[in-house]
Amino acid sequence: MNGPELEAYTYQHMPEVLFERLLRAVFAAHQLSAEECRAGFEPSESFNLLPFHRRARLEGLMRDVADRTGIVSKVVKSDKSFWNHTELRSGPVVLTASTVQSPCGPVDTSDFRLSLASSNQGVLWPEAFDEPVDGAPLYILLLHSRSRWLSVADQERFGHLPGSAYIAYPTPDLDGYAHEVNLFDKYPGTVASFMPEAWNDDARISYFFKARKLVA
Repeated sequence: MNGPELEAYTYQHMPEVLFERLLRAVFAAHQLSAEECRAGFEPSESFNLLPFHRRARLEGLMRDVADRTGIVSKVVKSDKSFWNHTELRSGPVVLTASTVQSPCGPVDTSDFRLSLASSNQGVLWPEAFDEPVDGAPLYILLLHSRSRWLSVADQERFGHLPGSAYIAYPTPDLDGYAHEVNLFDKYPGTVASFMPEAWNDDARISYFFKARKLVA
């Protein structure tokens, strides 16, 4: 399938409003975690705790979004690991969230991601299979990254904002993406609603620009 076909396949089973709500959840998780870690801990401990706190916040918010959208969610404990993760499922589509270091960057390899991604082979390349692959499971990722600012003052003021949010369709070995959707570009009004009111047009344009994946 090409990009538009993958998106259409996804929206057959997961309504588009789900992804706008997930984008809001990303912004809320980043902001709430930044506020709560700053209020409850000294800077050194807050810095260490923040990524784990943000992950926990987003996983819970994802389940709330799923409930409001009529999508099934469940918490899954990874084999041979103490980590739990949240899966949203609707028909043959399953979604999980991952933090990445740059906009639409690579995800860390894990057994559960590899297992889910391996199912994408039949959907991404159906022409390679003799048997029909109707209903084959499709795994997609909600990717988000933290924002980075040049000055300490800007980092303190705006570091609660996410740096990017994407929906990505991983290849079976997790070494890349067959298709990507920049949620900032897809829902600019939602992003704008979270921007500081004091930002001028140049600051707003720059924020959108920095959220885009770098192309080599």
